[in-house]
Amino acid sequence: MFIVILSTVIILIDQLSKYLIRSNFEQFQKIFLIRDYLYLTFVKNRGAAFGILSGQHRFFILITVLFLIFIIYLYKWELSDSLSVKIALSFLFGGSLGNLIDRMLMHYVTDFIAVDLFDFYQLPVINIADIFIFFGVLILIFQLMIDEDRGV
Repeated sequence: MFIVILSTVIILIDQLSKYLIRSNFEQFQKIFLIRDYLYLTFVKNRGAAFGILSGQHRFFILITVLFLIFIIYLYKWELSDSLSVKIALSFLFGGSLGNLIDRMLMHYVTDFIAVDLFDFYQLPVINIADIFIFFGVLILIFQLMIDEDRGV
């Protein structure tokens, strides 16, 4: 039940943030949060990071559905029932579903958080779901390393 509740909260936060960006974008091109480095913008991402494989709408839906099934499999049969695993899987599930909702309803993912590193490299524009997916992977890797050290 914990995973369902946390995943739902993540999806709601993600979808609300994307809605606010999409509905207010005409009022701005960039909103700087940290001058010259961190800003909000609006990107219709029809691919993966940096827009790679752009236009492969059905492919990304299929990959996401398979990933969600894999997360359920991991939780049911492979991973411990620890709080950190539940949090990691909730982050992965909620973030993935948040982006899947975009792909299915709009045929693109709404990205809006941009980071420029010292005027020579721009990271991919991301969204709240991407952040949760990233931290879900980190937590899960960390937990798996701890379990391996314990011989679990």
